[in-house]
Amino acid sequence: MAIGTVGTASVQNVGQTNRPAGSAANSPARFASQAADRTLGASTHGAVQTSAGAAPKDGQAVLDFAKSKQGQKVGSGECFDLADQALKKNGFKTASDYGPVTKDGDYQWGKEVPLGESKPGDVLQFRDYENETTTRTENDKGWQEKTETSSRPHHTAVVVANDGKGNITVLEQNAPKGSKVTQRVLHMGNGTNTSEKNGTTTTETQTTNGTVTAYRPEPKE
Repeated sequence: MAIGTVGTASVQNVGQTNRPAGSAANSPARFASQAADRTLGASTHGAVQTSAGAAPKDGQAVLDFAKSKQGQKVGSGECFDLADQALKKNGFKTASDYGPVTKDGDYQWGKEVPLGESKPGDVLQFRDYENETTTRTENDKGWQEKTETSSRPHHTAVVVANDGKGNITVLEQNAPKGSKVTQRVLHMGNGTNTSEKNGTTTTETQTTNGTVTAYRPEPKE
């Protein structure tokens, strides 16, 4: 079913006193994973509201199961199997309870919630997700820049944390193909965010396309 890829293309440059400033260094944070939008790609103005915090009561058991499987292969190793077992073993509905499960289906895992409001224990369903994130650091000695890319053409993952700024930590398997359950941060935003600490300015620019749908577990009747 799902295959994900992760790539890193690193470019490190050093500028001197007249180095070029980051083109978006003073731009406001703009992220597509805002509360009312599950389709990534269109830039938004203003940072999204944070949804950081504890997992809902229903989601904690799902998250605990997924965490217990880190470094292991769940079921056949498909990304589907991690979410499927986490829900089934804790008495929640799974994708098959909402309709036929096909190899390339857009599975439903519970009650749909806005992506920006996703919480620990929720399940994410990806379709044609692609992200490129460039991180640029600047100080009086010069600048460095690194670009990371990732994609999830058809994928399922369990939410561990959501910082409300377009970055969601997940537990997933089969991303890349054949990998065991791993925790990663996936970037969901579009736009630029700049911060400064100890004389170093860090500018993160994200470009994301595709659709990511968040579902909250529902008890099985």
